[in-house]
Amino acid sequence: MIAYSFFTILAALTAVYLLFLFRMRSGLHRLEEEQAAFAGHSAADGTDTDSPSVSVLIPARNEEKHIEASLASLRAQDYTDGRLEVLIVDDHSEDGTADLVRREIETDSRFRLLSLPAASNGKKSAITSGVENASGEIIVTTDADCLHDTGWLRAMTAPFRADAEGKAADVVAGPVVYERRDSMFARLQALEFLGLVGVGAGFFGIGYPRLCNGANFAYRKTMFEAVGGYDGNADVHSGDDEFLLHRIVYFEGGRAEFATGSAAVVRTEGAHSIGAFLRQRIRWSSKTGSYEDTRFVSFLVLLFFYLLFAAAAPAVGVTSQAALAAAVLFFGLKVVGDSAVLFPAARLFQQPIRLVDLLAAEVLHPYYIVVVTILGLFGKFRWKNRKLNNRRPHRR
Repeated sequence: MIAYSFFTILAALTAVYLLFLFRMRSGLHRLEEEQAAFAGHSAADGTDTDSPSVSVLIPARNEEKHIEASLASLRAQDYTDGRLEVLIVDDHSEDGTADLVRREIETDSRFRLLSLPAASNGKKSAITSGVENASGEIIVTTDADCLHDTGWLRAMTAPFRADAEGKAADVVAGPVVYERRDSMFARLQALEFLGLVGVGAGFFGIGYPRLCNGANFAYRKTMFEAVGGYDGNADVHSGDDEFLLHRIVYFEGGRAEFATGSAAVVRTEGAHSIGAFLRQRIRWSSKTGSYEDTRFVSFLVLLFFYLLFAAAAPAVGVTSQAALAAAVLFFGLKVVGDSAVLFPAARLFQQPIRLVDLLAAEVLHPYYIVVVTILGLFGKFRWKNRKLNNRRPHRR
């Protein structure tokens, strides 16, 4: 009786999960259909006369191992002369990040190093400082451990130019992928992140942008100022990207686009240890309680309970042959649903998927999500040698 009730609830939750994923799949297909036209628009309209002025912001803390390569990829950008500046904002680094940046940029007037004052710290403070000092019409944020194609800025700024119907974007998100695949852990991490990016892109594809990544994110400076930047959630140590996206789109009525094509993809290594990976995901999860869209929060609650039941299914499955068959069936349905997003995302962002990695990820996925969600609710975590604690933000 207990197993029957358990799998009845799991069936209902699975139906919701599958409907969601196939909706994301339709969004990805829409983006895929638009990709060729988008790439053509980017290439055709990237002229000296209409390329917007751009300020690239890089918040940096303790990044001496990565930032040199990132700066090199930005120096190589194929973007209009005189319309690009890069601002690196040092967030009280304890290593040689600031000195390394000074040496790297001393001969390139497009690059500037800013330092946060003693009273300010954190990524949101760094971005706010960068925006205040930026001269560009378009703000593009990325991370200090990221690498960029030479056409990255052209791809990310193309949607800000008016299309044939006279419409132009106010905020643009782009794909981020993990390129390191030298171990099973690295491949599983890359696959998990591909799923997150795929779902985020799917939301954009269906016209309901919810998720994005600050490592590849752009918006009009006027929009940042119009929504008051991070007013109301500055004390939440995550969400520098998503909270801003939500305010621009849902408070100010801004138009959002997702940039596709190989040039728009930003590459990074990902975490180098399981502990670092979990700490990062706990930090991301900690912002969930600060979302202002009750419909989205309600869905996240349903998603959590689906994964909680999926994690418990093997234990319930050992109670009888029928329960075991049900557990296997629902695992298979989860694989089908997740594949509906993963494979279109892999195709769209040109990423490989190995079957053995997919199956291993499917087994581990419910357990890690349940753990990081519960730990994220406490709002306490470590990030780059800092102990952080989210305080409940004031509602706007």
